Amino acid sequence: MQLKMTFLLTCLFSANMLQADFDSLVYDRFSENVLNSFGVSGTFLAQLRAKNSLKSNTAEARWDYFLEKFDSSYEFIPILKSMIAKAGIPQEFLFLAMAESEFSTRAYSPKKAAGIWQLMPNTAKQLGLKINDYIDERRDPIKSTQAAIKYLQFLYKITGKWYLAAMAYNCGVGRLQKAIKEAKSTDIDVLLDEHKKYLPKETRSYIQMILSMSLAFNNIEKLKSEDREYLLNRGAMSTLASLNIKAGTMLSAIAEGAGMSLEDLKKYNRQFRYNFLPPGYNEYAVYIPYEKLAYFKQNFTQEKNPNEMFVLHKVKHGETLTSISKKYKVSIQEIKITNNLKNSFLSINQKLIVPVIKKNYQKIAQNEANH
Repeated sequence: MQLKMTFLLTCLFSANMLQADFDSLVYDRFSENVLNSFGVSGTFLAQLRAKNSLKSNTAEARWDYFLEKFDSSYEFIPILKSMIAKAGIPQEFLFLAMAESEFSTRAYSPKKAAGIWQLMPNTAKQLGLKINDYIDERRDPIKSTQAAIKYLQFLYKITGKWYLAAMAYNCGVGRLQKAIKEAKSTDIDVLLDEHKKYLPKETRSYIQMILSMSLAFNNIEKLKSEDREYLLNRGAMSTLASLNIKAGTMLSAIAEGAGMSLEDLKKYNRQFRYNFLPPGYNEYAVYIPYEKLAYFKQNFTQEKNPNEMFVLHKVKHGETLTSISKKYKVSIQEIKITNNLKNSFLSINQKLIVPVIKKNYQKIAQNEANH
């Protein structure tokens, strides 16, 4: 499975800029502990500095950019950091998410990887995430992190080293095994050889960037000098509350109950493709800022018509608004208003959101299952 860095990162940085700048980092016992958490020897930093393989003139610009991104991702970082730590994975793997997506749930790559952890569709499904017309749980900050943890644990079990697991996350297990076979070694300094090129350039840059960010963001003196010492304590408190809400509920009703705008609510819930929870009889996890939880408990009530729900209908050959309205027992006007249709023309595979009554939907589902 091949997991790529997001298109956003690719656009923002050239391949050279993605390489970490270790020259600006101080080697000490603390730095050694950070490297050791990845299974990397402390001498690795000194070797990179001795090679002087990285230019320093872009270091400050990159540091400022990553610092800004880390600071602006306050909502997700604490809970991600806590989940990683509880799973027994080095907390520095938080920066793998930084390298993959900049902590953006909206991140999407040309290879169709999505979410904070940039999971590919097949891999995500194998890890238990739902991807369908209504929901893409790769964009769910909690469930995608659970899946990424499961996958990283699997990679660690195969490779035996956390730095090898990170490499495999980027280029795939098969590609890493091929590199190890060619290099006849699992040593990081051998695998990252710029002349032999055992690994793809992206992967060489990727692992160096993760290590660099781990060292830099754990550098107390550097953070103190920039009044960013508070970043060291990210993860010490809960920032998101998870709510179990009935299927079919409008997101606008949830937002109103939490005292939020719809757009603000969607920032935490990019997993939902539409402005309503998927139809059916299940409950879905919806996330709100923790400080909104008390207000929500006092003000949220289920919609006035709990039997009303929305379904997604894909137009088939020969179907019209008339036939669709009869199928779902809903008026043509309701369908047109819901989908902002200015006329009655439809195209094959066009997707329509249809408001229905739950008991009618159950009958429709049963009829379709019998055919």
